[in-house]
This record gives sequence, C-alpha cells and structure tokens, in this order.
Amino acid sequence: MSRDVKFKKKADIDVRYRSLLQKAVRRGHIDLIYTNSAFLESLGQRERNWITSRAAIITFEECWPLGAHLKFNKKFHSKVAALIRVAQSTKARDATGLGYLAFALWDGDRSVQNGSLDDKHIKIMANAIERPKDFWKWVNSQKKNEQQAAIIKNAIKYRNAGSPQDRAVLQAAAYLAVADKWPLIKLVKPAEQVFPFWVAFDSHTPEGSRVLHDIARDLHIPLPQLEWASFYFEGSKTNAEIASKWWEKHCQWHFRKIGLPAEEAHLLWQPARPQVMEALAEESRNLHSALYKWKLSHLEQIASLKKQVEIFSKHINEVQTDQLDLF
Repeated sequence: MSRDVKFKKKADIDVRYRSLLQKAVRRGHIDLIYTNSAFLESLGQRERNWITSRAAIITFEECWPLGAHLKFNKKFHSKVAALIRVAQSTKARDATGLGYLAFALWDGDRSVQNGSLDDKHIKIMANAIERPKDFWKWVNSQKKNEQQAAIIKNAIKYRNAGSPQDRAVLQAAAYLAVADKWPLIKLVKPAEQVFPFWVAFDSHTPEGSRVLHDIARDLHIPLPQLEWASFYFEGSKTNAEIASKWWEKHCQWHFRKIGLPAEEAHLLWQPARPQVMEALAEESRNLHSALYKWKLSHLEQIASLKKQVEIFSKHINEVQTDQLDLF
C-alpha cells in the first residue's frame, strides 16, 4: 500500500472534503483548515481551481466585510490565507441573508416580503439578479472610499463564480458596502474543542442526505424541517458571530416556509440529533481517520503551507494597516 491513503471514488471525496472545509472555517478550526486544504491541493488542478473561487465565496458568505481584503495571487496559499482570516474573525452574514432572500423573490417566492421597509432592499437585489450588468455598473458608480472600492472590485471579479445563490450573495455584499454601515469585525480565538466530523455530512452529501431521509421517515418528521434544523443548529454553527439582521430575517422566513415555528425547532432537533450522529458515526470515523493518516504522511507539506500562509498574511496585514481598519 502506498503512503497515500486510499479513498473512495473521487466524486465522493470532493463533496465530503469540500463540505468539511467550510464547516471548519465557520467553527474556527485552524489546523483542520490547513490539513484539509493541503489534502484538496494534492488532488489536482480541479480542486485547486475550486478553492480559488470557493475561498472568495466563503469570505463573502461568512464575513462579507472581509471581501475587501481578498488579495489572491497565483499561489495556492493565498487562497488558504483568506480562509484562515475568516476562521479567525467574527462572522457577519448579512450578505448571505439578503442575497438568499433576493434570490427567492427573483425565483418567484413572494413570501419573503412582509410589507416592511426592508422589502425595498430585497426588491432592489432581486432586480440586480435579473439585470446583473446594470447592477454592477450602478453599484460601482456609488463607491466613495477605498473600502467600498475594494469590496466591489472583488465582488465583480468573482461575480460569475459558484451557484446562482452564491452570485446573489456577492451582489448583496457590494450593495451593503455602499448602502449600509459596515459592522466592526474582530479577531477571535481559534476553536479549542474537538471538531465534530459528522457535521460534514449534510444534505448535500450522499451520506448525509440518506441519513436525513431515513430519520425523517422513522421519526415522522417532514424532511425539509429536519434538513433545515440540521443546518440551522449544526451546519451553520460558528465560533463567533455578530448580529446580522438580514441573516436572521432569512432564517425566520425559512422557518415559516417549512411550517416550523422557530421557537419550537429545538424540540424537533433534540431527539433527532443523537440519531443523526449515530447513523453517521462510521462515516465520521472513516473521514477523520483517512484525513489523519494522510496528515501523518504529509506533515512537511502541511507545515510548508502554514508557513507560506503566515508569511503571506503578515505581508498583507502590513500593507493594509493604514488602509482598512477592520481589526
């Protein structure tokens, strides 16, 4: 047997490790980000290309003001540096909330509107999705300072990356940059608790989808309610976040959409959680074991990536000290 651990077929590897990466960023597990990123890099050019666009999308999704800090070069470590920065920062998800609500409205779901003044912003962003060229031209003309210019420039650069919802998030970030007050983003300590590998198996993975279907059937729970509860309580969990009005509006709307009162969601998830964990126990152990064995065989590669990220980040921080006062 070679030094490299033998994994499942490549299609399965990608989705499991891709899911693991974003969960690790959200929860602030720095060492896991380095190991998982190094592993994904080893898979080949396809994964390296994916991380380039995904690092930008994760930044805008999890902490939209950090979109102004994206400074990628041709080196892989520059993208990992962006993920580490997000992991070490308080999360601000207003761009995600507004982008998702706007996408739902654009897709024909008028239930996102409630007659409040906030409807105006959702409509503006739905129109932006319908007419992206006009939106990018307009928002670019609204920038008034270096922070706004930087985030709009980076949002435009990745405007065609990811899913339609991802692209709506980038538009929302650019809009918030010129239409609202920027939140104060602070550094936070890395996570100390053991990472729960089972959370990587969400509804977007074959294993997670199967388990959620089975448990929803066995407990007589509507599948959309179980999937959302799993994401809300586990998949979207962070190491630190600030109040985000638009993220909260999106979550409350989604609860209403699936017919689950937000204040009762924990009553659904509490009995389901241990069953989900148990059903995914073997898959979780296998994922953890495979990544750990790969790590032991590639300690120098991971250490090199970490050193490169630290040098790159130090340089970027020095350049931006007098430009962006986010920290």
